Amino acid sequence: MMPNHTKWSQTVPQILYGAYPDQDLLPIEPPHPGEPIGAFARRAEQAGDTLFLFLCREADDEIDAEEYSSRLDRALRDIDAIRVACRAHISAGADNL
Repeated sequence: MMPNHTKWSQTVPQILYGAYPDQDLLPIEPPHPGEPIGAFARRAEQAGDTLFLFLCREADDEIDAEEYSSRLDRALRDIDAIRVACRAHISAGADNL
């Protein structure tokens, strides 16, 4: 399992950067070949994009693709719960957020 884990750690920066909308506007260089996610995440701190940074930090060097996908699913559920609460607040006629 370790070779796949290592490969994932070095592949995920390319996946994240390539799939991220408007990644060409991020003020960091694309991931270097073989750069592990931990090193790329440290560089991503300088990008000023907190969503991108979150995605990089969740793709920890110690996890595999399946765990990363699970983490993203949890984050999506959390975001959806907050969105639903905000919409309920607005629908109730409460002050705008």
